[in-house]
Amino acid sequence: MKKANFIVSGAFAAFAIVIIAISMGYPPSNHGVPGPGMFPILIASLILVSSLTLALLTLRMPKEKDTEIDLKSKNVLNVYITMAGLIVYIVLLPMIGFIVTTSIMLVLYLKWFGKRPWWKCILISLIFTIAIFLLFGSVLNVPMRFGLLI
Repeated sequence: MKKANFIVSGAFAAFAIVIIAISMGYPPSNHGVPGPGMFPILIASLILVSSLTLALLTLRMPKEKDTEIDLKSKNVLNVYITMAGLIVYIVLLPMIGFIVTTSIMLVLYLKWFGKRPWWKCILISLIFTIAIFLLFGSVLNVPMRFGLLI
């Protein structure tokens, strides 16, 4: 477990440093209004602090708590399926569009993890997807026009 903690900690620390470096190139704040780099720098800084905390706690971990990690259990398989689904979602999003891609992803995840009837999964995913689309598209004025089917 210690080895896995150090690998995860190092990977996230490197990721956070790259994000901070990229975000430093964004325009600065203007008359008290935060610039576009403020939020990514804030989130990346929190990731960096968290990864350093994990590394320090791992260094202080007693020997008896250092256990083997089973990378083939059912719970870990669910994580792999979720990650693969998110990668497919990210690839298909610009091609197909937000509403269709998000609705399909949510239906599949709700059915897989929630064990609900199909009609409930479809209803929940459609309501959630349309609510998010309207919130960002209408209320927050975030342009969400991409893909063939919106």
